[in-house]
Amino acid sequence: MERNVMENQPGKTLFRLFFALKPTLLIARQTDHFAEAIAGGARRIAVDHQHVTLAITCDYVEYPYAVIKALMRAGTGVMAEPFDLRLDRLSIGNRSAALRPSHSVPLLGTLQKQIAAGMKGAGVMLRPGWSFSPHQTLFYRDGLPEQRRVDGFGWHVDRFMLICSHVGRTHHETLATWTLKGSGQYSLF
Repeated sequence: MERNVMENQPGKTLFRLFFALKPTLLIARQTDHFAEAIAGGARRIAVDHQHVTLAITCDYVEYPYAVIKALMRAGTGVMAEPFDLRLDRLSIGNRSAALRPSHSVPLLGTLQKQIAAGMKGAGVMLRPGWSFSPHQTLFYRDGLPEQRRVDGFGWHVDRFMLICSHVGRTHHETLATWTLKGSGQYSLF
């Protein structure tokens, strides 16, 4: 299933699949306003692209239909509780700025582990070298590292989704959304 993987080749459209949490539109707009105030002219992440990555694949040269089907099966098998998520720590590295939770969110960790296990069971590996570190990227830029608490942004997480990023095309395609219901039947819409 992974034979269509491609490493960086400039000029080629690549397809990257990932499971994610997306803030509400109101929270995404508030986050963008916050990012605008600190970005110093750096290009911010588009409001409709803001997310927290739960699991991510390698990049594919061709549209990965078989991998998408496997990931949809993996997503359908996830049984996790809804939870509240607050991103209240600003973390600026030498390449990007992101919001992170200032404390552990056990239900977030449980959700992520279930998704990763579902991917493995479906024969889809996580991107080599990737590890889960919950964050929502605000913008990319070079700058001095900084970490600080902020008032932050929070929302009630009651769904997760599978997204296909058309890398370099600034296009995110939502492939499926699952509602978090705990130990009950999931609906795909």
